[in-house]
Amino acid sequence: MDVGTYGDGRWRPRHLRLFSYGGEPSHDLFSDSYTLNNAGPPLTAGQLKALALKGSEVPQEHSVPVQDPVVRSGQKTFPPVSDASCQRALDVLGSETASAHVFQIFNWKENIMGGDSTLASYEGTKAQDAFRQLQESLKTCTPFTGVGWVGKFNAEITVEQAPDVGDAALSFHLTMPLPDGGGLRDEHHVFVRTGNLTVSFQELNVGRKAQFPVGLVKKQVDRLSSAQGG
Repeated sequence: MDVGTYGDGRWRPRHLRLFSYGGEPSHDLFSDSYTLNNAGPPLTAGQLKALALKGSEVPQEHSVPVQDPVVRSGQKTFPPVSDASCQRALDVLGSETASAHVFQIFNWKENIMGGDSTLASYEGTKAQDAFRQLQESLKTCTPFTGVGWVGKFNAEITVEQAPDVGDAALSFHLTMPLPDGGGLRDEHHVFVRTGNLTVSFQELNVGRKAQFPVGLVKKQVDRLSSAQGG
């Protein structure tokens, strides 16, 4: 299994990034209220860092470092996955149109797989546009193949009911069988828009269904909403 290191030096399996980072809401499977708060300029990376969850707020945390995006010269890139809709969905998770974004790693005491989140701010209606792109792409994404950090893979996305948070939210599982009978790899994703901010959560597990803690999703989204006067 592929592994990686993070800012705290702790080893754990690497989250498979399948690409290189390059009214009231009803919150059904595909829902956006399509309204924006009267937001000001997009938040900076420093402001986003200040809004990230603190270790004392995260039960069973080993560490929860917050990091700026790192673009390394010569960083390996991968070709698009076989389904264009799925690739568009993955592109949104990379916050490609954001004005600023930061990553937070969740290293759990009792689960070496861990999780992460991406907090992102956008100009104008770009947060709304990103949500719509993900929303529409998930509707037509079919099982797909690709090449990533673990080599060639087969994957499938399954949408599920999203938590009732923010202005709009989506939840889905990305699953793939690991090579050599290594079990089923499950990534749980929750993507939330609140005003001109988005936050994407991911939890990883192998052989069991992954589930990012909904209480932490709500806590983080409420904080982002409050920062915009929501």
